[in-house]
Amino acid sequence: MSPLPRAAWLLLPILFLSCSDAGLYSIDGRGAGRKDRASFSGTVCVPLAGGEAFPTKVLFAMQGGQGIETEIVGYGTDALSTLSSRFSGPFVKFALVAHHSVATGLMGRFSDAAEFQAVLPQYASYQESGPISVRSALKLAKTLLSGDMQTSCRGEVARTRYVVVVVMRLSDASCANPLLNEGIAQRCRSLTSPTDCSSCELGAITGEIKDLARQYGAGEVVVQPIYVRGQTSDPITHANAAAIAEAGGTELLETDPAGLPGAITGLKYTARPNTLKLKRFIAYNRNVVVRAGQLLVDSDGDGLPDLDETALGTDPTSADSDMDGLMDGLEVRMGLDPLVPDVINGCSVSLDEDGDRLNGCEERVLGTDPCIGDTDGDTIPDLIEVLAMTNPLVPEDLLDSDRDGLTNIAEVEAHGDPLSADLDFHRERGYGYNLVETDPSVDGRICYATRVENISLMPTLARPHPFIPGEIIPAGTNDIYLYLQAGRDNDPRGAGIGSLLVQPVRYDEDKGRTPSGIIPLDPDAFILGT
Repeated sequence: MSPLPRAAWLLLPILFLSCSDAGLYSIDGRGAGRKDRASFSGTVCVPLAGGEAFPTKVLFAMQGGQGIETEIVGYGTDALSTLSSRFSGPFVKFALVAHHSVATGLMGRFSDAAEFQAVLPQYASYQESGPISVRSALKLAKTLLSGDMQTSCRGEVARTRYVVVVVMRLSDASCANPLLNEGIAQRCRSLTSPTDCSSCELGAITGEIKDLARQYGAGEVVVQPIYVRGQTSDPITHANAAAIAEAGGTELLETDPAGLPGAITGLKYTARPNTLKLKRFIAYNRNVVVRAGQLLVDSDGDGLPDLDETALGTDPTSADSDMDGLMDGLEVRMGLDPLVPDVINGCSVSLDEDGDRLNGCEERVLGTDPCIGDTDGDTIPDLIEVLAMTNPLVPEDLLDSDRDGLTNIAEVEAHGDPLSADLDFHRERGYGYNLVETDPSVDGRICYATRVENISLMPTLARPHPFIPGEIIPAGTNDIYLYLQAGRDNDPRGAGIGSLLVQPVRYDEDKGRTPSGIIPLDPDAFILGT
């Protein structure tokens, strides 16, 4: 398998869906003090819902053309320029629509601040005449947002905040003009007043934009109207804008032309409450395979025990014996020969788009989603499902394949065997968890006092480091993966973000384990996925 940078080795974004079963196995001292068991204790904190991992995409729909005063266009252009200078980082992207009778995508896709700045002069020179259709701007906004949600990585969409800002100077005339009113909702057309009809239709389309969050699993969708009044407020335009605000989950902003820059730049584009809650905390020793109640050494962590590798003739110290980019254990599971290189077309063995430690070709062979770390959304990362012999394509939070009374997820959480009834093994060797919510962090993150123990250790072989050429991992090294998986509290099957800590623990049958004692958990040691 192609080497990755050390930093990339630790990054892992994951999808999260159900509440943790962490209290299922009580901590009763089964592994306390035993030299072949590791224990962890400390505080873990969910990440803040912000920064590059939680991007914001802003679409501005600016009214222009005939009847729109040049000072309003100038104020609007200046405000957008100022805003793009403020948000020049990669986690805020912009799109731009100009609208009059029809809406035109001056920048019809979300891009960075530099490209956004470059198209602003096109809005300043935008010329169009005819009746006003704010409806056209909302319809185009819906098309652009839905297109982005369908083509972007599903995991990223689930963490993205979409903001549509509609700047209005004149009222919508769609219902009063046959050329503009094709497709207007029947319930709105039945209203006798064209003003009421327009407000009804604008609210309806805004509701459709908001519903994109549910349809495509987006993190959040907000529609914010800004009404730029003349010397006095026009009740019709005000009613149109108020209908958009009500359906868009915002409050109407009304301002005079001079106040437009402040209204645009004063919006909280990236603001979102830290609603993330812990969905699952799971530990997994990658160098241990559990089969029918037995512990088996897996020195290279490829899911294939050393004794199986010896029988097959594969290398127990290399995860990919034939160097074709596919782990030996994955090849055996999928009916391939781990000693004969396979060529998987249309994928890259060096690309791990979702950071889940499965490369693009492994994802292709498995049928998993290459841009989501947990394809089936059952809170167990695809990599762990491959190693634990569960199905990364089917949620298994309710499945019990071996009918021993423990769900497959509970078996993986305790590092048991989901394919054999092994209750005696669970009583003796099942991982124990205890998580209790504690004081939040200084920056507002929800934190948990956490203990996990009874993690079995095995005497592994010395092996080459898979990512650092020339470095040897000493014999006895066990790589313990500790996943902290968080998601939105009000969305049990939505996507979230994951943090990963990889803790090497050396085990010697005579000398015991290093580090000895209970290993501390430091919340800052967890590396946030991207």
